[in-house]
Amino acid sequence: MGHKQLVVWAIAAVVVIGVGVLLFSPAGGGAQDVSPERSAELVAEGVRVIDVRTPGEYEMSHIERAENVPMNMLAHESMEWDRDEPVLVYCTTGARSSDAIRYLADQGFTDVYHLAAGIIAYQGAIVSGADEVEIAEMPEDVVAGDGPVLYVFSTDW
Repeated sequence: MGHKQLVVWAIAAVVVIGVGVLLFSPAGGGAQDVSPERSAELVAEGVRVIDVRTPGEYEMSHIERAENVPMNMLAHESMEWDRDEPVLVYCTTGARSSDAIRYLADQGFTDVYHLAAGIIAYQGAIVSGADEVEIAEMPEDVVAGDGPVLYVFSTDW
């Protein structure tokens, strides 16, 4: 293999790796995954909190001060937001909010935080209807996966 062919192959490898990093980065651009504990700290610091679940899910329970912006409304609603304002995004388990943070990062938002484990793991104040309850920390055996865990989900379709 000649020197020119080796250079071409090296450039091709760099391009493929670069594209792979961009496509498979979990948070992309200006977004980053944060732990449930860090999410509670961000809420306490006053960051904008966006719940991308359905209105029925939001009504059942949500993080205090969260704005309900369902996924199908995110593009429209976020057009007016300050792209430099920190924002924390979440859903139930992190699946829908993963799409939301990628979208926001692609739109130029520079400081996007993602509660990757979803509201089911959140460790701060949760609002349910007119009531607010403090979620206690999970016992170590549950976090470590040593005990059974049952999550019950319900949505109003």
